[in-house]
Amino acid sequence: MCGIAGFISPPSRYNKNQGIQKVKKMTDALAHRGPDANGVWSDENQGVFLGHRRLSIVDLSEMGAQPMLSHCGRYVTSYNGEIYNTDQLLSALRDVKTGISFKGHSDTEIMLEGFALLGVERTLSIIKGMFAIALWDKQEKTLTLIRDHVGKKPLYVGWVDNKLVFASELKAIVALNGGRPEIDMEAMASYRYFGFVPAPRSIYKNIVKLRPAHYIVLHERDLSDQSSGALLSKMKAYWTLKKGEENPDAGDRLQEVLRNAVSGRMMSDVPLGAFLSGGIDSSLVTALMQEQSDTPVKTYSIGFDDGAFDESKHAEKVAAHLKTEHTTYMVTPRETLDIIPSLPQIYDEPFADYSQIPTTVLCAQARKDTIVALSGDGGDEVFCGYKRYFMLKRLLDKTSSIPYPLRSVMAHTITALPQNFYNALKVNGKRIHSIAGFLQERGFDEAVLRTLSIQPNLNLPDGLFLGQSEGLNDLERMMMTDTHLYLPDDILVKVDRASMFSSLEVRSPLLDKDVIELAWSMNTKDKVFDGRGKKPLYDLLCEYVPRDIIDRPKQGFTPPVAAWLRADLKDWGHELIHTDTPLFDQKEIRGMWNAFQSGQVDNHSALWGVLMAQSWYLE
Repeated sequence: MCGIAGFISPPSRYNKNQGIQKVKKMTDALAHRGPDANGVWSDENQGVFLGHRRLSIVDLSEMGAQPMLSHCGRYVTSYNGEIYNTDQLLSALRDVKTGISFKGHSDTEIMLEGFALLGVERTLSIIKGMFAIALWDKQEKTLTLIRDHVGKKPLYVGWVDNKLVFASELKAIVALNGGRPEIDMEAMASYRYFGFVPAPRSIYKNIVKLRPAHYIVLHERDLSDQSSGALLSKMKAYWTLKKGEENPDAGDRLQEVLRNAVSGRMMSDVPLGAFLSGGIDSSLVTALMQEQSDTPVKTYSIGFDDGAFDESKHAEKVAAHLKTEHTTYMVTPRETLDIIPSLPQIYDEPFADYSQIPTTVLCAQARKDTIVALSGDGGDEVFCGYKRYFMLKRLLDKTSSIPYPLRSVMAHTITALPQNFYNALKVNGKRIHSIAGFLQERGFDEAVLRTLSIQPNLNLPDGLFLGQSEGLNDLERMMMTDTHLYLPDDILVKVDRASMFSSLEVRSPLLDKDVIELAWSMNTKDKVFDGRGKKPLYDLLCEYVPRDIIDRPKQGFTPPVAAWLRADLKDWGHELIHTDTPLFDQKEIRGMWNAFQSGQVDNHSALWGVLMAQSWYLE
């Protein structure tokens, strides 16, 4: 795993040394992503400067160093990621060129020869993995930027001081600029709603995120239009997630496909482990790893003193049964206070998924004796696992016959009473208010997006990309929305930044392209049982772990933030809320804080979003 960065400027603007020094400022800001080596390639005649920070995983020799030139000398790449099916790509290469040889055994070299001999589109139709790629064509004078199928690896591109810039993280662009670019307040509005900034926007104007499964080809003539709109218009999809033709044998094939996905991600020349929460997804990944390992797999989990949030005991039971070498680390409020100052530096943009805290701790602990860890991310989005899917569907089914004006009146009546009124009746006040919000929505997509909101009283942001909807049932539409929005812009952002901050590579077998496509060939009914999802994963896990260990209610990977904000984190939060910034209306956020501290409402998710944005701005 690595960090990539670079820029293109007018050719006469910088000489070679000047350009190299500037791109090194960018890669220095990404040292955590690649602590093992720092590489630069330049063509001052074209104003092109590419940088790379390396975390050595496969082929630790200099033969895997980047930026790397193709054998023919035409192409140069700076690449972040792992390709897991290089054998398939090698086979395709040998079909077009016999006697091909390689200097080393890195996936970078094989991938680069694919671009050189097969072209970009055909190579992308073959490779599977996680990647963010910059490819310079010296002959055509074009820069091609590419992002993996589901967005596991980040890639930003935009304009700074008349330079076209790209990087794995925004901090590299800020380093090149010498300060923050202008904040995009429309992106900030989306953040206030979701607690993250949805692609393709970033928090800065004229800097965009490349969409998952997209690439963009930029020619020197494109330097004249320095707008984010011009960049967005050039993005092209190379793969589209869609519902496949129903395959009655999909369930029978799942074990083989998953086993292959796990096996490919166990390829490493450095120590390997796994995250284990005790839930279905991570337990199944761990079981498939242990099945294919000659030694006990190193597994890691996080625990909390508050038993309502603690999954560590469940993880320990699974680990004991699978005979892994397990480590549990307990997170305390004191450690949370120690981590919080680092969060703006880790995430670059305002980011308010508070499971970022245990994820950051988990990655730091795992990195003490591993460099690569497998995770269970993706099971919920691919196999219909979120409880909110079923809650929303039941609600919409029961209210679909009620005319919208009447639903709206009902919603306003419900929300007119404070949450603590319902709490006094021993009813979940926060849940009741959330349901009222769904009643106000006119359309299905709006109701689905409200389930993702940390502040659902706000207006829904515009310009969201939710994937195809034609021919999908309600549950499939929810999964499609999450896969295009929540997964890449929240879950995968959280894991990538937290892991790379500790120079740890995290791999996600359940997000393998073959697994995703197989899952989307299953009938939704085959994914659901007892009012919940992930039946195929559950059935498969039962072949490895006794039912009495895994039969329990689903828990999220969430710390007790509400309790912390009223105790250990109260002074920290109070200071931030009472610091003026241009991001929020100060009267509004102080009112939110006072209502929360008095117990009138439980708006801790919205407050965490405010606090993370304030922290980011004041960093």
